[in-house]
Amino acid sequence: MTDHQQRTTAPLKHHAGIHSCDEEFLTVMVPFLRDGIAAEDEPDPVAITTPRKLDLLREALGPDARHVDLQNSADWYCGTPANSMATALDYYVTHAGPTGRLHMAGEPLWNGRSPRQITEWKRYEALATELFTGAPPDLMCLYDTRIAPPDVVEAARHTHPTVLDRLGVRPSPLFTQPAEYATRDLAPLPEPPPEAVGVPLAGDMAGARRFAAEQARARGMTGERADRFGVAVSGATGYAAAQGLDSAQLLLWSTRERIVCELRTPHGRITDPFLGFRPPGPETGPEDGLWQTRQFCEFVDLRSGGAAEDGWTIRMETALAPSG
Repeated sequence: MTDHQQRTTAPLKHHAGIHSCDEEFLTVMVPFLRDGIAAEDEPDPVAITTPRKLDLLREALGPDARHVDLQNSADWYCGTPANSMATALDYYVTHAGPTGRLHMAGEPLWNGRSPRQITEWKRYEALATELFTGAPPDLMCLYDTRIAPPDVVEAARHTHPTVLDRLGVRPSPLFTQPAEYATRDLAPLPEPPPEAVGVPLAGDMAGARRFAAEQARARGMTGERADRFGVAVSGATGYAAAQGLDSAQLLLWSTRERIVCELRTPHGRITDPFLGFRPPGPETGPEDGLWQTRQFCEFVDLRSGGAAEDGWTIRMETALAPSG
């Protein structure tokens, strides 16, 4: 069997590591990390959590701690969920063994997240199951019930095929297929405000990029950040062009703190709920630009009608100024 075959046929392991005290945290984590340390042809496992919990792991693992890549959650789970997913994928590609094996455990940060941001994180957990299906890494997402909101812990049981807690590993009876979970409870997008500025694409994709960047500058977004917003919008317009939808329209508006740009098409459907979630591959594809859209914009909402004549919408939103 070739390395490629091993990478594409190995079963997915994506656990929700649920715990409610430090003792349960160690009960979940220590055997997981020791399995990674002992695995042949596999690099050191990585544990991403808070500094306090990293100290707990160092003490519990003793000399074996030198065989674990211990990293601070704050360095991984900053920015958008798309940014964190890119960090995880880059780490996996860089560090995985010859057959793709790697033990990774990470604990997202929840303090300071808005309800809308948390909803987006939940969808990205479903995405992780989708992205790594058929790949051999052993992934565990940590949920501390003392910190994580109850709805986040409940969602973890839906987005992870297995639960790993003090009772061991077992299938999650609530697991929902990623595409189903990602599209559930999608409410219609609010209508754009009357002051929204519209411009037809009419085949001028470069013009759409300039329009977005210029509007961003006029509304208070500065320098390189405005240019990146233009690139983000062009990811959506480029996808529309690849579908032969040159007659689409852009609408743009802003508040004191945020800017929104919406691409509307007159017909066609979006059938892939993970459009733009997957990183570009070796061969260029029409959705590659949408990966960059998601990397820059805090929220990228997709809506599609039930029939081809209904058209589809991509709404891109982010802050005018960087956070922090």
